[in-house]
Amino acid sequence: MKKRGRHRIRSADYWRAYYTRKQREWRAVHPRTRRRQKQKIGDWPSLTTREGSLFLWQNDYWIIRYHGHAALLKSTRGLHYLAVLLHDPGREFHVRELLARPIDASTPGAVAANGRVTGGLYAGVPMLDARAKAEYRRRVNDLRKDLNQAERFNDLQRKTAVRNELHAIADHLASAVGLGGRDRKTSSGAERARSAVTKCIKQAVKKIGEAIPSLGYHLATRIKTGYFCSYHPHPDRPVAWKF
Repeated sequence: MKKRGRHRIRSADYWRAYYTRKQREWRAVHPRTRRRQKQKIGDWPSLTTREGSLFLWQNDYWIIRYHGHAALLKSTRGLHYLAVLLHDPGREFHVRELLARPIDASTPGAVAANGRVTGGLYAGVPMLDARAKAEYRRRVNDLRKDLNQAERFNDLQRKTAVRNELHAIADHLASAVGLGGRDRKTSSGAERARSAVTKCIKQAVKKIGEAIPSLGYHLATRIKTGYFCSYHPHPDRPVAWKF
């Protein structure tokens, strides 16, 4: 029986040998399926560690490169959530927006055209606790600052996007809070969504850390979870991710 231990950091030579072995195994597959798989594998980029940072989804796997190390990880929801956050650093995604995204979306940065908080926010009417209210207040304050800046620079597109999100949050708060500021006793959908997304992201970060420790540390310190999730790289050391 093989002993289980920590994942070792794999070199580019290891992954080239791995692909070769997998191709031999795939030769036993049905010819039509084999041709389709071989064509997809041929599109996979080389895992040379000299290239920049990479977070690429191919054939139910994520190919990840960071600071001279590479890894190939089985696709999970947590990795898809991370890709969305990495693709748009600084932006805050409501957990319902992440849950509403199809896991096979071709473009991680694809978002609804009418605003940054999508219709997933309205799926059910959650009861807001003190933590959720504080996060909404902080988000509204940030949006108001963004709106003032957009008005100063006469950025019409930015003003429209910010106003759409402010209206979405205002509508959501109005449906979740009754007269006199009393919480409505309804479903705890938002809390369940927060818990599920946070768990998936933390599991993905842990898995990445086992394969590429430096990236695991980077994500653990730069990924924020909660009702709103976001990625904030170091302002002086941004990471140029390729997708």
